[in-house]
Amino acid sequence: MINGTDLAEALATLLGEILDIRVHPYPPDTFLPPGAVVGQPTLSWETDNRTFTAIQWTFPITLAVARPTEREAQMELLRMVEAVGDVLAESADLGGLAQSTRLMSAAPAQVTASGIDYPAYLCSAEIIA
Repeated sequence: MINGTDLAEALATLLGEILDIRVHPYPPDTFLPPGAVVGQPTLSWETDNRTFTAIQWTFPITLAVARPTEREAQMELLRMVEAVGDVLAESADLGGLAQSTRLMSAAPAQVTASGIDYPAYLCSAEIIA
């Protein structure tokens, strides 16, 4: 049976390959942008019939960058969000772990690490497994 740790690690590995940044499969003790963090998923169960139940895992993914300038930060974050959406569409089965994977949303955010505010996007990835 698939578990959340397997999915979070597969997601982090996949994102690390495309983003060329530090990607954490869980919130780290210390964080230094640019980077991405896969958070704790929300789970819902979808029952199609009595013999099959799929679990919908919705993982928050935080993408954060340093702020050389607002314009550069915004451009880099948008590039990262587009790359995440593309790779999830291309690798929808997460190496055979999932039935489908897709980026559901991305919203501007701000994260604080070591007392410094960084521009970020909070993304939501849906995995059916």
